[in-house]
Amino acid sequence: SSSSDSDNDGNSSSSDSDSDSDSGSNSDSNSGSDSSNVNNARDNDPKIISSKQQIKNRMNTIATSTPASKKSPQEAKEHPFMNKAKQVTINEDSSSNNDIIPSNNVEEIDHLIQELTITTKSSEMENAMRKRIQNKIQSSSNNNNNNPLHLAKKQLAESRSTTRKSWAVTTKLPIQDFHKLVPNPAISYPFELDDFQKQAVARLERSECIFVAAHTSAGKTVCAEYAIALARKHCTRAIYTSPIKALSNQKYRDFRDTFGDDVGLITGDMQIGADSSCLIMTTEILRSMLYRGADLVRDIEWVIFDEVHYINDTERGVVWEEVIIMLPQYVNLIFLSATTPNTIEFSDWIGRTKGRLVHVIRTDYRPVPLSHFLYAGHELHNVMQGRGGFVEKGWRDAAYALLPPSERERREEEKRKKQLQKEKGIVGGVGGGGGTGTTGKKGVKGGQKGKASDSKARMAYKPSSSGSRQFAWQQSGSRQDWISLVNYLDREFLTPTVVFSFSKRKCEEISNMLRTLDLNTAKERNTAHAFSIQTVARLSPTDAKLPQVLTICEMVKRGIGVHHGGLLPILKEMVEILFSRNLIKVLFATETFAMGVNMPARAVVFNSIRKHDGNGFRVLQPGEYTQMAGRAGRRGLDQVGTVIMCCFGEEPPPQLTLRNMLTGSSTKLQSQFRLTYNMILNLLRVEDMSVENMIKRSFSEFATQRALSTNEYPKLLLQGSKTLAKLDENFEKESDQRTGCKDVEEYYFMSHELQVQNKAIFSQIYNSIGGTCGGAFAIGRVILVTAARKGGYVRAPAIVIRSPSPSSSVSRGATSSKSAVCIVLLAKDYEPDDVRKRKRGDKQIAPPKAKEINFIGYMKDRYYIIQEIEFEDIILISSIKHKIDSNSLFCESGKNLLGVRNSSLELNPFARAKPMSSKNEFDNPFSNMISSGKKGSLNQKTSRNTVPQSDQMLEEVISFLLSAEELEFRSSLGLMDLRECMKGVKQDEEVLNFRSAISRIEHSITSTRQFDSHFSQANLEKYYSIVERKEELRSILKTLRHLLSNESLRLFPDFLQRKALLCTLGYIDNNDTVCVKGRVACEVNTCEELIVTELVFEGILNDLEPAEIVALLSALIFQEKHDNELDSELPERLRNACERMAIIATNLGSYQKDHGLPIDPKDYCDGALKFGLVHVVYEW
Repeated sequence: SSSSDSDNDGNSSSSDSDSDSDSGSNSDSNSGSDSSNVNNARDNDPKIISSKQQIKNRMNTIATSTPASKKSPQEAKEHPFMNKAKQVTINEDSSSNNDIIPSNNVEEIDHLIQELTITTKSSEMENAMRKRIQNKIQSSSNNNNNNPLHLAKKQLAESRSTTRKSWAVTTKLPIQDFHKLVPNPAISYPFELDDFQKQAVARLERSECIFVAAHTSAGKTVCAEYAIALARKHCTRAIYTSPIKALSNQKYRDFRDTFGDDVGLITGDMQIGADSSCLIMTTEILRSMLYRGADLVRDIEWVIFDEVHYINDTERGVVWEEVIIMLPQYVNLIFLSATTPNTIEFSDWIGRTKGRLVHVIRTDYRPVPLSHFLYAGHELHNVMQGRGGFVEKGWRDAAYALLPPSERERREEEKRKKQLQKEKGIVGGVGGGGGTGTTGKKGVKGGQKGKASDSKARMAYKPSSSGSRQFAWQQSGSRQDWISLVNYLDREFLTPTVVFSFSKRKCEEISNMLRTLDLNTAKERNTAHAFSIQTVARLSPTDAKLPQVLTICEMVKRGIGVHHGGLLPILKEMVEILFSRNLIKVLFATETFAMGVNMPARAVVFNSIRKHDGNGFRVLQPGEYTQMAGRAGRRGLDQVGTVIMCCFGEEPPPQLTLRNMLTGSSTKLQSQFRLTYNMILNLLRVEDMSVENMIKRSFSEFATQRALSTNEYPKLLLQGSKTLAKLDENFEKESDQRTGCKDVEEYYFMSHELQVQNKAIFSQIYNSIGGTCGGAFAIGRVILVTAARKGGYVRAPAIVIRSPSPSSSVSRGATSSKSAVCIVLLAKDYEPDDVRKRKRGDKQIAPPKAKEINFIGYMKDRYYIIQEIEFEDIILISSIKHKIDSNSLFCESGKNLLGVRNSSLELNPFARAKPMSSKNEFDNPFSNMISSGKKGSLNQKTSRNTVPQSDQMLEEVISFLLSAEELEFRSSLGLMDLRECMKGVKQDEEVLNFRSAISRIEHSITSTRQFDSHFSQANLEKYYSIVERKEELRSILKTLRHLLSNESLRLFPDFLQRKALLCTLGYIDNNDTVCVKGRVACEVNTCEELIVTELVFEGILNDLEPAEIVALLSALIFQEKHDNELDSELPERLRNACERMAIIATNLGSYQKDHGLPIDPKDYCDGALKFGLVHVVYEW
C-alpha cells in the first residue's frame, strides 16, 4: 500500500493488520541469507546487548510512569487544573469534557500535535486562541442573531465568562440625559460635571469597577467622593488608599469638609475615627488588614486606589498588587491614575484577577492648559504652548539670552553690518558666491573673506572651562539668581508657586537664600504667625525650640515654605494648610508633594530637570515631568498654568532632551512584584490564598496566565492525553502483528537520539566552516535520512544534489540555510495516490514540476522524491561520493519545501536571470528557424540529446541509491570520518569535546544497526510513524503540563529557596506551618523582618534601656547615605548591640546565599543597616 494508506491504517481493524503482517512476512522470507548471518552476529555482540538493555530500561520507565488520565490523589491536588481555588478547572464543564473523543486517524493526530505545539509557544498562544474564539462566534451567530433571549443570555455569559478576550471595557454610556440616567445622585455638586466624570458616576451607580485615567487636576477626586457618598447611602464602608502620608492627611481634611465627622484616618502611628464609613489609609495598612482578616473588611463596598501609577515604585509597588489580588470579589474597585500608555492592559489584568469587568474611562482633557517656559536672562522664553509642539525659537532665544553681554553685543553688531550690506546690495562681502557682472571674481574673494570672518566670530566665544561642557546647563543658581526669579514671579502675579527641587538639602539652601524677602502683606503675616504659634503649641517646650521648628515658623511668616520628608510631620501639615490658604507664596518641595496632593498653584518651577533615582542621575521621564507640571493652574482661578524650567548655566538644556521630556509618552505601568519573607509567611497562614496563586495572579505573570488560563487549553490537553492513551493501547494490541518490527519502539528511541546528536555536530561544523561542512554535504555524497511523518521514509538512502548554501542566509548558522537538497529513494511498497494533497503554508497548490522540490518521480521500479533535508533528519554520512551533474537533476525554484522564498533569491536580484546560453525557445524568437549548413544541423542534434542525458544521469543516481540500500542491509555501508571535516580548523579547548561527540555518534550508528527494524522492508515506515507521533505527542503534553504548572512561574524557584531558608531558621516547620518566630516576623512590615525577629529571639533587646532600643532600631529604617561606622561616643552596651546586630545581618546574608539566593552577605548587611542616625536618636 502507499505511504498515506499505511498511515491511515495505523489504527485499523485486525483483519487489515493481519494482511499487513502476512505481506511483511513474505517480504522477510525473500531477503538473502547474508542478512540472517548479520542478525546472528549482532545478537551476540556484548556492546549491543548493553545498548538494548538501556533502551529497555527507558521503555520500562515510561511504561511504569503514572498515566496522565490516572493521577494519584496527591498529583491531582497539585495539578493546576484540579484545584478549583487556584484557577479554572478542566471539570468545570463535565458534560463537554465527557464528549471529547480521542483522535484516531493520522490527519487528526497531526492537527492535534500542531495545535499543542502552538500552545507551548507563548508568542502564538493568544493568536491561536483568538482565531478559535472568532470561528466559534461566527458559526454560532448565523443561527441566533435575531433571537433577543439568546443575546441576553450571551451577554450574561460573557460577563461571567472566565475565558473573555479582554476584561477591560471602553464602551461609553449615553449621558445626554444624565439627570434621567442618575435621577437621585448620592451627592450633588454646584458645578456641571465633565463628561468623564458623568461616565464614572453612571458606572458607580451600577456598582461597577472603573479605571479613570486623566491628567493631574482634571477632577478625578469627584469619582472618589461619589463612591464615598454611595457607601454612606448604603450604610457600608469606603476605603480610600494613598501611596504617601501627605496625601492621606490632605484627603482627610478635604473629606471632613465634605462629609463631616464620618471620616476616619488610619496610619502607622495614629487612628482617628476608625468606625467611620469612610476610612483613609495607606495601602500598607489595608494590606495588613487583609492578611489579618480584620472584621472591617466584611463591610467594605468600595476601595479607591489613588495615584495607581505609583505601582511603578520599585520598593512599594508590590503592595498594590498584593492588595488588588487579596481583596474579596464583591468589593467594587476604583482606580485613579494619570494617563498611561497601557491602561487597557492593566485594567484587563485587574478584571481577569477579580473576575469582573473593569470600565476604562480615559480623557486627555486638561481644565487649565499649560505653558512651558525656560527662564533665562531674567526673562521667560516659551518652548511649548498647550498641546502644541516644541517651539524651537523659544529655545534659541533662551540660548541667546544666556550669552555674556559682550558676546551678545558682538553678534548684534555683526547682524547690523550684514543688514547694512544687504541694503547696499554688496552680496559678496556677506559671503555670497560672487557678485554680478565684472565683479564676479571679487565677489568670490569677498565671500571667502566673509566665511573666514564668520568662523573667527564663532571661535571668538568659548564657554567657561570649569566642569564638563556637556553639563554646562546643569548649574545651580546663585543667591542673586533666586532673588531675581522670586521677585519676577511676584511682580508678574505668578504666585503661589511650587518650586520642585530633587534634594532636601537643596530645598533648605535655596529657602535660606531668601531670608531678606517678604512676600506677605501685614495681615497675611499676622495670620501665618498666629497659625504657626497655634501649631507649635502642640509640641513639648523642648521640641518647640528645635532649630528646624524655629526656622520654618520664621519662613512661613514671610510667605516662604519648605516641604520634604525630613520635616516633622506636624510642620509638614502646617505648611500644607498655609499653602492651601495662600499664606505661603513660594513653596520649595521635593517630588513627593506632587504625588496626588491636591494643592494646585499658579506656577510650577523646576530647579533642575535631573534627579537621582537611587542608582544615578538621569533626566526626568515624561510621566514624572507631567505629574509635577500638572500642579500648575488652578481650576476656576487661572486661565493657563505656567511651568518654568530654570536655566542658570551657560546654556539651556539640550533641545532633544527638552523635546523628549515635554512631548514624550508617559511611563507604562509595570509590575514590581517580588517575593518577601513577610508575604510568604502571611500567605502560609491564610487558607484562601497560596503563594503560588499569588504569583500566578501577579501583573508580572499576566501575559502568560492570560493565554493559559482559558477553558480551551485544558480541553485540548485532555484531548491530547486521551489520544495518547488510545495510541498506546492500539500499539500494544498490534504488537503480535509487527513482523520484522517487534523492536520498532526501541529502534525509534535510538534513531531519534542519533538524529539529535547529528544535528548538534553538523550545526557546529556548519557554524565553523559553512558550505559543504568539510565535504560531508558535497554534491554526490550518499547519506541515510529518516523523516517518517514529514517525508514518509525511514533510513532511506539519499544523494546530495545541492549543498547547504552560506549565501542563502545573512549570517552563518541561520536555520534557513542548514538544509541540503537531496534525491531520496523511497520504500519498495511506496505508491503515491492519484490525487495527492500538498500544502505550502495553508494553501493547496498543484503538484510541483519535474526537478523541483517535492517532485516525486519513478525510475527503475522505485519511487524517489526531491526534498530538502535538515540536519535533524540525518542518520549517517557515508564515505561514498559519486560524480554527478546536479544541474540536470535539480532546478532551483523560487520557494523551498515550507513555501518560504529562498533568501538567496531575495538577496541576489539577478538570481532569477537566465544566462544567454540557457535561454529556451520561448526566449529566442529565432528558435524555430533551422540554420543552414552542417554546423546548424549538428547544433540541432546536440540540443535534442540534452533530455535523454538528464534521464541517463537520473538512472545512474537511482542505481547508486539502490546499491547503497543493499549495502546498508548488509551493514556494509561505510561511514565518513567526520573528524576530517574540521581538519585545519582551530578548535582550541573544544577539540576534545568534538572528537568525543564523533565517537558517540559512531557508537550510536553501530547500536542502531543492531535492531531488527533497521533491516525490515515491510511496514517499517508505518509503525515508525506511529511511534514518532506517540512520542512527539507525549513530549508536547509534558511541556504543556509544565507550562500549566507552578514550576513554570518565573518566581517559583525563588519561592522554594526562600521557603527552604525559613524552614532552616525555624520560622516554619516541615508541614509549612508557621511557627512562633514566623508569627513574629509577620508583624514587621517596615524593614527587614528576619533581622528584627532574630534580635528578639536572641535576647539582644532584653538588657537595653528604651532609649538604647530606639537608637538600635533606627539603623533598620534610616535610608540616607552616611558613613556606616559606629560613633566612638556611643555607650558600650549600645555599641555592642549594634555590632551583634551587624553579625546577625551578615549571617542571614550567608544563609540566603547558601540556599541559592543571589545575595552577597556584606552587601545585604550594608543595605539593611544604616548606623548614621543611632547616636542622634540616642541623644534625643
